[in-house]
Amino acid sequence: MSRDNQKQRTRVALLEAAAGMVKDGHPLTVAAVAEAAMVSTATAYRYFPNPQSLWAGLAERSGQNLHVGGLLAEAGDDPAERMDAMIRYIAGLQFGDEPSWRGLVRANLDRWFEQGGSSAESPVRGETRIRMTRQVLEPLEGVLPPEVHRRLTMALMLVYGVEALIVTRDACHLEPAEATEVMRWAAQALIRAAEAERG
Repeated sequence: MSRDNQKQRTRVALLEAAAGMVKDGHPLTVAAVAEAAMVSTATAYRYFPNPQSLWAGLAERSGQNLHVGGLLAEAGDDPAERMDAMIRYIAGLQFGDEPSWRGLVRANLDRWFEQGGSSAESPVRGETRIRMTRQVLEPLEGVLPPEVHRRLTMALMLVYGVEALIVTRDACHLEPAEATEVMRWAAQALIRAAEAERG
């Protein structure tokens, strides 16, 4: 086995152990993850020097595991159908593993505070959701005026994903099924509003 393969296997083992700990409600420390992965603490620190880097690794792993191409192909070219399929898919994943997704939000907030309230040093969030939202809205490129298309993209980002999960659960006190329905309804309303501006 090559050294690169061994490094990749070690990294994967550490991230799998971290994901398991989060699911089980345990605090995430590098030493505890090393023990769970049966890797020396010194080795674990070479891969992940602090808990924030573990959370960043989990976030990257989550983004890589989101495969939406087939989902959107099945939904066809109707942006409303595409967005509906996306929300059902993402909500299912996130409500199915709430502790991990809430932990990612906490890690993002910790990183923002560590950077002095700025995202300039290194981005606090990845670009997975904006990339997926742009994929959903591809059929509307050249159909909607560019400024409306951009505004719709940004508005849809507000109604699904982990922040929408937190609002619907904690502020609205909804169960996952109703929370998902509210997200779907909001997205459809935004798409209709944007299409009405087509002129």
